[in-house]
Amino acid sequence: MVLQPSSSSRGILYLSFNQDNTCIAVADYKGIKIFSLQTHRVCYQADIGSISIAEMLYCTSLLAFAGAGEQPALTSRNLTLMNTHAQRSIKELSFQHSVLAVRMNRKRLIVVLDKATHVHALETLERLKTLETPSNPKGICELCVSDQSSLLALPSSAQSGTLRVYDVLSADCSLLTEINAHKTSVAAITWNQDGSLLATASDKGTVVRVHRLPEGSKELTFRRGSYPATITSLAFTPLGVGRPMLCACSIHGTIHFFSLEALTRPGPVRTASGILSNVVPPSVSDAYEPQRSIASVRLPTQ
Repeated sequence: MVLQPSSSSRGILYLSFNQDNTCIAVADYKGIKIFSLQTHRVCYQADIGSISIAEMLYCTSLLAFAGAGEQPALTSRNLTLMNTHAQRSIKELSFQHSVLAVRMNRKRLIVVLDKATHVHALETLERLKTLETPSNPKGICELCVSDQSSLLALPSSAQSGTLRVYDVLSADCSLLTEINAHKTSVAAITWNQDGSLLATASDKGTVVRVHRLPEGSKELTFRRGSYPATITSLAFTPLGVGRPMLCACSIHGTIHFFSLEALTRPGPVRTASGILSNVVPPSVSDAYEPQRSIASVRLPTQ
């Protein structure tokens, strides 16, 4: 997650969970810290200068980071792959434009620039494919953590809320489906663990939707609120752990929890609902699907 501090702030620039949510990487103007969420202690620290992106691969020693551009050696156009255990750089990948987002699973490394997304084999770091995209200044993307699916979701329009889903394990990173998720541009997306569900929110932030893959059908629509709010993060609960839910965090400091139990309905009923929601215009379907959050939490402000 990229953070936007004020011009006078010297705080956190970026934070991200690893793929199994056991660690969190924090980047700021001093460098990088990795915290264990099991011991609540710092397990790695590098005071190397301003860092804009820091991503881990599970609990391994592989760390990918890009500079914030405040020091010549830490340009935002370079992505460094580092072995934190050996304290050495594995490889530095250079690009013509700033790196806006990085995603990894055990098979693929994804590097997002403003108008292109590069797909690399993680084992060799060979560039397998460059996907041309419309302008994507916020680096909106999401890679499924499942090794079996490795689905990549990217915006396919700078104005409307359409997404393209690619199978980046296929030889040519083939296009799997295109989803008309929202009327306005997409602000946040996330996969569930096995890549069967994709949640999306538009820059308006009043509606959150859940789509089923590989069909790309809209399964559920939730109303977060009546007033616009920027959704900063979406997350599914882990599969098989408690009640299935989706949570959405907004810039207002609120977290909304939505029930996904409707997805456990019998197949024919769920299928009929999904077909209807894809035939009826979104403005109409949202009117008869006013599902709201089952709970919400307001985070304390400083």
